[in-house]
Amino acid sequence: MNKSEIRKAVNKAVFEFAESLGYMVDDHGEGGRVTFVKHDAKTIDDSIEYSRSQQSTCTLNWASKATKADETKIEKFIDHIVKIIK
Repeated sequence: MNKSEIRKAVNKAVFEFAESLGYMVDDHGEGGRVTFVKHDAKTIDDSIEYSRSQQSTCTLNWASKATKADETKIEKFIDHIVKIIK
């Protein structure tokens, strides 16, 4: 696999994992960043931003503990899947 194929495979796996945690994948059409937000989220503050190119996540400091815990799960999954695919 070349770098582009690896990146696409990792991103696809991350999107599927986020969906398994109950998140919708909201692609704003910008290509670089994607937002993971739960169907029952009361505020956008409880969302997780994902960078396709850097394959990393980010949440707001004031996001809920549950959202921060899910971000940690996604980050660990990213580390795991990158090791497997590469």
